[in-house]
Amino acid sequence: MPHFLAALGLIAMSFALTPSHAQDSYSATQADIEQIIQNYWIENPEALADALSNMQQHFARSAESRVQQTIVQNQDILFRKATDFSMGPPDAPITIVEFFDYNCGYCKRVFPTLMGVVNASDDVRLVFKELPILGDNSTLAARTALALEDQLTFLTFHAKLMNQKSRLSAALISQTLADMKLDENDIAKRRQGAAIGETIEQNLALSDALRIEGTPAFIIGNQLYAGALVKQEFEDILNALRQKMAAQK
Repeated sequence: MPHFLAALGLIAMSFALTPSHAQDSYSATQADIEQIIQNYWIENPEALADALSNMQQHFARSAESRVQQTIVQNQDILFRKATDFSMGPPDAPITIVEFFDYNCGYCKRVFPTLMGVVNASDDVRLVFKELPILGDNSTLAARTALALEDQLTFLTFHAKLMNQKSRLSAALISQTLADMKLDENDIAKRRQGAAIGETIEQNLALSDALRIEGTPAFIIGNQLYAGALVKQEFEDILNALRQKMAAQK
């Protein structure tokens, strides 16, 4: 807030001070300056609105730039981590990274749309990033998923949990494994492994660095998109990225 007020003050001073004011500004008291600023904003509300809009745009551009830089700095972990589960062609030119939580209602809402978009596109690969932020059962589900041994088993487990309308419980996770005829005792041992814990901690750290505030969140190209995107939004983003890639060839 102090930086915000100072910036507004500088803007106001640049408008409000006449040449004579400017010559005497070094002798003005803090109270004098504050009164000049206050009077200017009162007398020129449209200038205040313009200044606020410009500052908001500046902060938004700065935040977007920081996110893009973070994506570039972490692109191997985000897009090419060998232990991440994924679907779609391994050499697809476009990758969608999804940060999700199995207890997230918005993640469940976007799930069929996302599956449809990826299945309909032979140039898109989807990478799954477990981000258990909604409680202990979210963490249990994430650890269980990461302990599965192959991609098909993961995708089956993932789809079953994403199609669950109720909140997760340990019993529901156990029943899902039983329905899939998997050995829960063996999986329970593996999901306590240090490597799985490190993967989740790394995902949490990545989400902090990217300023992700909830799930789902998607990285497509060098952009971060928050929330449950609809089909048209996915298609527009992907088509714009395809056009950009074609222009660079």
